[in-house]
Amino acid sequence: MFTIKNVQSLDNRLNEHFSFEYARRMLSSMNLADEQISQLVFGIPSVEDSEVINDAANLFNVAKRENRKVMICGDYDADGICSTSMMVDLCQRMGFATGFYIPDRLKEGYGTKESTILSALEKGYDFFILVDNGVSTHEVNKKILDSGSLLLIIDHHVIVEPVQADVLLHPDVLPEVYQGMCTSGLVYLICIALGMENDKMIQLAGVATIGDMMPLWNYNRQLVIDALKSLNHSPLLQFSALLDKSIEAYDESLIAFQVVPKLNVVGRLADRANVNQIVRYILSEQKEEILSVSVSIKELNQVRRQLSSQMYDLSKEQITDEKLLIITHPDFHEGLVGITAGQISKETGKPTIVLAQKEDSFKGSGRSSSINLHKLLSEGQEHLLHFGGHAQAAGLEVGNQQFADFSKFMIAGVNELMEHLEDDVVEVLRIDSSILKLSSVEEFEQCAPFGQSFERPLILLENLKVVRPMHNKNRNFSKWLVSLGNEDAEVVLFSDIDDSIRIANGLDVIATVTISKFLGRRKISLMAQKVVKSHGN
Repeated sequence: MFTIKNVQSLDNRLNEHFSFEYARRMLSSMNLADEQISQLVFGIPSVEDSEVINDAANLFNVAKRENRKVMICGDYDADGICSTSMMVDLCQRMGFATGFYIPDRLKEGYGTKESTILSALEKGYDFFILVDNGVSTHEVNKKILDSGSLLLIIDHHVIVEPVQADVLLHPDVLPEVYQGMCTSGLVYLICIALGMENDKMIQLAGVATIGDMMPLWNYNRQLVIDALKSLNHSPLLQFSALLDKSIEAYDESLIAFQVVPKLNVVGRLADRANVNQIVRYILSEQKEEILSVSVSIKELNQVRRQLSSQMYDLSKEQITDEKLLIITHPDFHEGLVGITAGQISKETGKPTIVLAQKEDSFKGSGRSSSINLHKLLSEGQEHLLHFGGHAQAAGLEVGNQQFADFSKFMIAGVNELMEHLEDDVVEVLRIDSSILKLSSVEEFEQCAPFGQSFERPLILLENLKVVRPMHNKNRNFSKWLVSLGNEDAEVVLFSDIDDSIRIANGLDVIATVTISKFLGRRKISLMAQKVVKSHGN
């Protein structure tokens, strides 16, 4: 549901920094704190020193003096893949004998397993680095420490109980400027402390920060800005080879929609590929090998898209009036449940759990933008075999015999939480199209990167005159050229609509505003969420 709001007065704090009413109006609608405005205008003033970061860096120096052999245990999502690759690269450049392993998502599941540690110990590894996991692998951590090995855990998942390690590097133990960082960002902090940062490290950290949907404030903001600068100067071939077409510039949206899904796909479809090969792909310096593997990754991503579309269609049939959606099906692919949960949750505005049916259990993921899903799962863990994750994204496994009680507990819990929340509505800012000019949008775009916790506002533009419809045969894609008065803009809609709207002479549009770039030309682009005929059309 959309609710329309008007910004009655502009934020005076913005006057000296922004020339155009459009930028001031958009930013005024966000209710930014002084510190956030300062970060937009001046950036992050300085990076704070941290004893924990220094301790983590020093552990490498200790291990080097003692001639330790390093084993890196990672995770299968974009952040886990990037942080594993960064750590392998760092250790190899420091001269360590280095091994790594990311578990099979479908056969082994999340987190470092005891069998991995025992095998590594037999091979003489005695410095273990757990990246993007570790805060919940308590028995494994104890096994490592009892063996006399060094243990460094670099993780950002929720800490439920105290963690044993020689050093734990986690946002919870760092200064405020580092709050909300993903694991790859934390690895980059170690690179800086060791004087080992480079273009590859910043690009990997930036891609992971975008991919893991970290809040784009504080150090995350500067990290992504620096990563995009590096990508636009000398992008890793491993990233550029994954793009579907040639581009004019890298930005956060391009990373989110063209690069991250392809990094994730091998981990998701572990029954068709080995995620450890993606680490080798990122570390490779052979052009022919990189180009060859990139083709295989893109082909696998096409398979993923087809399977995801099928799962989405099956899931839509199970949408109910309940405030929590729990969706299962025997044909669901376990590696894709998180994607489907995110799609359904975004479409319905409801917390959504999508579960693949296994032989003895249901295994899947949950997504929510309104409640702390991880906290609720922790309160109901007696009904679960396993769970973990974040407030808005969690993984879980439920036994067959537990499923009924689990469902009752979760539905009751969400119903109680929702009683204290306002109706799930999306605020839309009404603006006059006369203030929407390319120069004014360009000024606002200087506030990029946009993303988690700093998203472009949705706006309502009314009575836009259609200059020319530009649709194609795809029913799920419509495009119009419209007049804003002094200049034209394009309206793009990725959903099916009635033909009467496709041929209308005037439109009311709810959209985010961006700038499209093609062959050096720049144009205002309205990425629509809803399009209707204007009154009188």
